[in-house]
Amino acid sequence: MDKAKLFFFLGAGALVLGGTFTAGLYSAVRENKAYDLVWGTLDEAKTLYEELPNLRGTEPIHFLRPARYEGSGVTGNTSGKDDLILLSGFIDGNNRARLIRRDGTVVNDWELSAQALFPDTSFFRDNPQTDWNAITHGTIITPEGDIIFSFESGGMARLDRCGKPVWTTPGIVNHHSPNWLEDGGVVISGGRYVDKPNSEIPWPFSGPYWEDLVFKYDADGNRVFEKALTELMIENGMEAVLTSTGFFKTRVGGEFHLNEVEELPASLAADFPMFEAGDLMLSLRNRNMIVVTDAAVTKIKWWKIGPFIRQHDPDWEKGGKITVFDNHSDESLDGSRAGGSRIWQIDPATGEAVTLYGGRDDQFMYSPERSTHQTQPDGNLMITEAQSGRAFEVTPAGKIVWEYVNRYDAGRVTWLHDAEVFEPSFFTVTDWTCD
Repeated sequence: MDKAKLFFFLGAGALVLGGTFTAGLYSAVRENKAYDLVWGTLDEAKTLYEELPNLRGTEPIHFLRPARYEGSGVTGNTSGKDDLILLSGFIDGNNRARLIRRDGTVVNDWELSAQALFPDTSFFRDNPQTDWNAITHGTIITPEGDIIFSFESGGMARLDRCGKPVWTTPGIVNHHSPNWLEDGGVVISGGRYVDKPNSEIPWPFSGPYWEDLVFKYDADGNRVFEKALTELMIENGMEAVLTSTGFFKTRVGGEFHLNEVEELPASLAADFPMFEAGDLMLSLRNRNMIVVTDAAVTKIKWWKIGPFIRQHDPDWEKGGKITVFDNHSDESLDGSRAGGSRIWQIDPATGEAVTLYGGRDDQFMYSPERSTHQTQPDGNLMITEAQSGRAFEVTPAGKIVWEYVNRYDAGRVTWLHDAEVFEPSFFTVTDWTCD
């Protein structure tokens, strides 16, 4: 080929590529192939650039937030208690669970490494290239010191008190917080990618979408039960809820975002005459909705939308009440009330809702996602303000009697997902040392 023809073909190719780029860049049609090619390439380049600190191991960018609070570690302790607190989050350079005393003394520590526990992480919804791309979400513990936890939209694992794997769930997408069943098993939310819906089940979307499921596991980590929430809604005549937020990103990013499943224990069943022991409470974040079903997840017995917004961690409480962490908004929308997250107490029999903490200028806290709370025997609340990297305990009067700040550097903190209190007598372990 002579030079004239070579230059002609190179010039023509450049014009085609340039024209495609320009057409895609400025196209008013947002779903054509040129637009997708251009913006997909730019988006991947942008993501790679943003991920460089993660890939180099220099900065855990996904876990960092500006610090709202002063100090590091235990910054206040006037509780007068000698119990133990199980923390989990991004602590000291990686995902960790850490059992501490009130003064901050470390009793035991578990490093939670997705790469070590799952040599093949391709089944994760977003395959993590490093441990800093995997996010833990919820940790529970046994009297023997074993912990069970999940990676968000990834696998679940059980480690013994020395960090040795007991079992894992490779190939199964779990997400959010595991909780105990009274038979010794575990209940947790899960996900499944659906390219095309099951033709036997009517469905308002043509696909694809991420399905939310309720999973139950036995004590050995074997999956023994699953139920899709789309089926639950359709079986209970609640199809309208399925499309209440439209046909947009919620169906791709998880149409419900099921972030908690908790069993009603027999010890509290008498306080809830409308329910039975074994019933399950589900938190559907994308619907601002809490649902109670039977143990088989076939019948919806009760549901409520709001006043909580993008809520997490609903709990059964004594006296027939439900409490929930309301992530809410960080600003007042109309000036009539303070912004920020809050803890609600709900009476399922009457629908009455009262605020226990937060939503006031002198009780401001905020985490746009995640977060937990735990009611103490004396009425205090242990609250995890997850994305502010803080856990704190307050009295019913709102006085802070214990606080922990998960400091990263002078101006930033890293996420602290959970803080749960345990009496020392809960544990059968007398010696936490490991080889």
